[in-house]
Order: sequence, then structure tokens, then C-alpha cells
Amino acid sequence: MIRLTYDNPPTFIEVGKVKKRKIYLGYNAIYAGIHYSVRQRIVQELKQFLWCKEFAEVGLIEEPVRIKIIYRRNLKNWDLDNKCGLWAKCFLDLAKGQIFKDDNVRYVKELVYSYEEGEDRLTIEIERV
Repeated sequence: MIRLTYDNPPTFIEVGKVKKRKIYLGYNAIYAGIHYSVRQRIVQELKQFLWCKEFAEVGLIEEPVRIKIIYRRNLKNWDLDNKCGLWAKCFLDLAKGQIFKDDNVRYVKELVYSYEEGEDRLTIEIERV
């Protein structure tokens, strides 16, 4: 199993040059009438956050995989799919061609979201199936 761990994942991104505003990260914010250039910037920043030395060292996995996204946070009043879905999408797009050949069901057989209480942390586990 390959485990990638990211401490303190961002929960919001500030946008705007003159009038700054916070966009709290999640599927709802991304797909609720947001301008395409803002969406593109958010996704780009999340992918930059996910890229790490260990990510580059994993190498290409030819077999199908199961991916588990574990989102750890002290707050208890948020939607798991809203947060993990966005991180999963960014990770799959970034990993396509780097860790596995493609992000379709031929190579990614299972995608699991999980919550743990504790200090803010994002963990991505990749396991061959």
C-alpha cells in the first residue's frame, strides 16, 4: 500500500485582485456558478498542494487500484463527500499517467471516503486490488 499524507490541507482559497473573498473548498463552491477562471485557479492550487516528492517516486502502477481518501478534521458539521470529492477529483487528474495509466474504472476500481477526528490532515491510500 502507498500512503501519501498532507498536513493542514487548505480549507479555503482567497480570490480577487481588488476585492478579496474566501471560497471554502468543496464541490458546492466549485460548481455553484463560479467563474471558470476562478475554478481553474482553485484546481491548480489544489494540485500543487498534492504534488510531493513521494508522489513522484511512486511510479506507474499497471494493476487496478483502490483509493481511499481520509479527511481528518476537528469540526463535525461538514459533508464528507463535499470535501473528499473535490480532493479525489484533483488527485485522480494529477495521478493519471503518473501513478496509474488512467483514472477510469479499468484502473481505479474503488474510491472510498473516510473521516477521522483530529488535527487537519488529508491522507490518500493507494492499494493494488
